[in-house]
Amino acid sequence: MGLTPTARHGDQPIAIIGLSCRLPGAPDADRFWDLLVNGEDRVAAPDAARTHTRQRIGGYLDDVSGFDAAFFDISPREAGRMDPQHRMLTEATWTALDDAGLPAAALAGSNTGVYSACLGSTYWDLLRAHDANDMHGLIGSGLHGTAAGRISRLLDLRGPSMALDATCSTSLLAVHLACQGLRSGETDLAIVAGANTLLDGGYWDSLTRGRVLAPDGRSKFGSPAANGYGRGEGAAAVVLKPLADALADGDRVRAVVLGSAAGNNGRTSIALTTPSEEGQEDTIRRAHRNAGVRPADVDYVEAHGTGTVQGDQVELAVLDRVLGEGRPAGRRCLVGSVKTNIGHTEAVAGLVGLVKTVLAVERRTVPATLHGPADGGDRAAVELPSTATPWPERHGPALAGVSSFGLSGTNVHVVVGEAPPVREPDAAHRPSAYLLPVSARCPSALRQLAGAYAQRLADGDPTTGDPAGGDLAGDDLADVCFSAGTRRTHHEHRLAVVAPDRQGLVRQLRAYADGVLKPMSRTGSHTAPRIVFVFPGQGSQWVGMGRELLAENEVFAARLRECDAAVRAETGWSVVDRLHEDAPLTSVREVQPVLWAVQVALAAVWRDWGVEPDLVVGHSMGEVAAATVSGALSVADGAAVICRRSALIAEHCGPGAMVAVQVGEREAARVLEPFADRLCVGVVNSEHATVLSGDRDALAEVTESLRSLGVRCRRVDVEFASHAPQVEPVRPWLLAGLAGLRPTSGSVPLHSTVLDRVVDGTRLDADYWMANLREPVRFGSAVTSVAASGPVVFVEISPHPVLVPALEDCVDRAGGWGTAIASTHRDRPQLASMLEGLGVVHVEGGAVDWARVRTGGRYVPVPAYPFQHRSFWFTRPRRRVLEDRRAAASPGLRTVADFERYVRDQVAGLLHTEDVDLDRTATSLGLDSLLAMQLRSIVEDHLAIVVPPRLLLGAGSLRHLAGELHARTGLAVVG
Repeated sequence: MGLTPTARHGDQPIAIIGLSCRLPGAPDADRFWDLLVNGEDRVAAPDAARTHTRQRIGGYLDDVSGFDAAFFDISPREAGRMDPQHRMLTEATWTALDDAGLPAAALAGSNTGVYSACLGSTYWDLLRAHDANDMHGLIGSGLHGTAAGRISRLLDLRGPSMALDATCSTSLLAVHLACQGLRSGETDLAIVAGANTLLDGGYWDSLTRGRVLAPDGRSKFGSPAANGYGRGEGAAAVVLKPLADALADGDRVRAVVLGSAAGNNGRTSIALTTPSEEGQEDTIRRAHRNAGVRPADVDYVEAHGTGTVQGDQVELAVLDRVLGEGRPAGRRCLVGSVKTNIGHTEAVAGLVGLVKTVLAVERRTVPATLHGPADGGDRAAVELPSTATPWPERHGPALAGVSSFGLSGTNVHVVVGEAPPVREPDAAHRPSAYLLPVSARCPSALRQLAGAYAQRLADGDPTTGDPAGGDLAGDDLADVCFSAGTRRTHHEHRLAVVAPDRQGLVRQLRAYADGVLKPMSRTGSHTAPRIVFVFPGQGSQWVGMGRELLAENEVFAARLRECDAAVRAETGWSVVDRLHEDAPLTSVREVQPVLWAVQVALAAVWRDWGVEPDLVVGHSMGEVAAATVSGALSVADGAAVICRRSALIAEHCGPGAMVAVQVGEREAARVLEPFADRLCVGVVNSEHATVLSGDRDALAEVTESLRSLGVRCRRVDVEFASHAPQVEPVRPWLLAGLAGLRPTSGSVPLHSTVLDRVVDGTRLDADYWMANLREPVRFGSAVTSVAASGPVVFVEISPHPVLVPALEDCVDRAGGWGTAIASTHRDRPQLASMLEGLGVVHVEGGAVDWARVRTGGRYVPVPAYPFQHRSFWFTRPRRRVLEDRRAAASPGLRTVADFERYVRDQVAGLLHTEDVDLDRTATSLGLDSLLAMQLRSIVEDHLAIVVPPRLLLGAGSLRHLAGELHARTGLAVVG
């Protein structure tokens, strides 16, 4: 995935990497193909609910008023003034980009062109008739160029953005121009989208009087009964990219545009609106020359095929003549027209024909052309199939053409080829667990999307023996997860599911879709949190830790072996060998170096997956790993600190003990007063969790007393009393042994739990590591200060979580927003454990490098975004602003809360919604510059103050605006 252009060649093929459509009886491309291959006729009278459409036969969509305005951050007021054609092509564009696997972030700032196709706006006429033709109406309906511009702004696209109008050939002309722009290097990617609606207006009357419409509303291409064309609604979009770039970026190529041509009849036709054999033939021949394809090799042509008597005769005669030259006898070219299924979709007809052709080429099947003969009459080179027909067999890739001819005399023909074969990837190692991310802009869409993933993963599950399932049935599960991670925009509401197989993912997805939350079925809509790596001391070790990751994760294995070499240089024994032994780790000489190595390797996996720490915190010996990960200590220096110090502890420290107790530091100190010479508080984990350290016998006595009072106590698995006077004998030996240590500043800040502040890495010398061993661990206050500073995700970097409860307690007591996750768990699948934690990071808004989570993955199609439609239609402007407010002026605005209510009410009136979140900016709610200036005028007039535009269009929230208005009025009564 990406937009890295290769060298441009004027005749190179253009890949179609994404498409979408919304057509009568077909809300998406899959259903469209079913409609085509089943020979369905979707022309009928409009539904009675369509009061804005006269009862005329045509190809109608189920609904043209529905739109997911909230998805695009468009206010209800503005959405109601957008031409339904603009709304439809906006959604079609997003769906086509989903199909192409291009997330919005990958397109932002790119040289992507947008070409839109819409004809006249009868919706603009309706707005004008109902006095709703304000600036939003003009921009959203009166000016068709804004449709392309809106998409460019939505996605931050920097290539050319334009609306075209060549009557019925508009959208295919847009494809031709987009391909030219790609071949010339003017653009690196192109989006072509179009839409057509049949609303009440003058078009029907004019076309009827011109006798070009079929009385029964059906196009009968090539039939003796042809008597005019039938009209149809719809939207379609394609995403185009130079083939070389698409292949280099790992895109799915659905088909290729080999060449195209556009021209005009000039004066070769009888009149402007009549077809010309000379004009059509010239265009079709030039298209084949540009494509480097012999017309005789073309297997299928999607004709303009309107069903008008003169138009059909001219088109079929030209195709017979051009395609027949050099064609082997008995191998006629199949010709068809989608207009016989859904009507003539006018501005978008060429795109619809192109989408049909791509689907037919992919499936190597030519759908039936309805209402016409099967033999093409007496023409030798062309045939109109009346049933779905297998693609003609011949050597070479499938070749097809698409024609579109406009009332303006503009003719366009595009030559389409089958996608080049792609080498199947080598069999990859099957992971022991899969992480599938799903996201949406709102909870209802997330549930719907989870259900779509579940259905498409379950359909055709190879374990059921049903081979006819969904699109994802035959895809490698790892590629599905890779595509969901790397090829989709990650929205605010997120879901992450982890399972060892397809069935496990399906179960969890369905559980979420059905409203049953599973452990990893979490959602959130948070801003990006700070990431804090937390490294605990002893106690997390267990037999078998790290083994699975050594076998499954190359990054973990490589980093662990690097640490192993450093430990071996210090001690002569191997960390890797020790991990594979079944004997438990008990000696401090082994426990601490092995834990340090595993912690450093675990951190490497998190960072490889894109989870970069903003801060590291170490607990006791865990600070050595924290310092190594921060960059303050090299791996060799980290190994020197942990190995030399643990050896000195074993040699010079007498026996001791440590016990974790559920009491705060102050209470613990009171309990220890009788044993002040033998015991101390060694660790403060939180306000009510400490660790007592010192003499074994004294500690046993204190522990028994606390337990009798109902205090929870747990022995720490250590052989000595750390952070207590018992470690003092080590001091001279350790200072001498680490005298040559040369720490650096590091690249990641480290919050010292010795000094309880962020320290420069250069301070982590021999004296510091002695203090780290002797002084109490101020973990609780360190973590609490971090938790209180804003959203945070604490990642415990250890083989088994020992600090997660203390972290959660600190978050709760800090009153902040945060969560704590583990890396791996004792006796649980290790990769699955880490992926579960990664899923939480993603759900909570943290960054994830999905391409690294599954290296070598390939793109496969995954479910498109399910838009949540609401009905938007023109309404008379609401008068909830200046005049009404003056008449019912508030008796007084005194408090900030008063001003917040005032701001919410005014914004709600302007946007025509009651859903106003004061913590969002005005622009994110849809208050554009036009409405912002209206709000400014209202407020200045009402409150008699000056409101700078920056307050309305800046980065501040509406709550901030209310506070500013409160301050500017000087707390005076307003009314």
